[in-house]
Amino acid sequence: MELRNINTCINCENLLRDFICQTHQQKVEINNFCDSHSYKDSITKNSSCANCSHFGLDSCSRPSEASETMVCFDWKK
Repeated sequence: MELRNINTCINCENLLRDFICQTHQQKVEINNFCDSHSYKDSITKNSSCANCSHFGLDSCSRPSEASETMVCFDWKK
């Protein structure tokens, strides 16, 4: 059996905070998708604030919520 990734807004590079699509400038749901999808392959099941390049820095978008067990849409390697 071949396993494949699904394309939804949750794994798209165009997804911004509060589930806003930067391409379409509208609120989206977790299970939406479109033809403009750009797969964000950097987030994995091992991603967390602890291994985010923004963790503990001024560039962190949610410093009061950030913890080693959380992850947000601004996560970067």
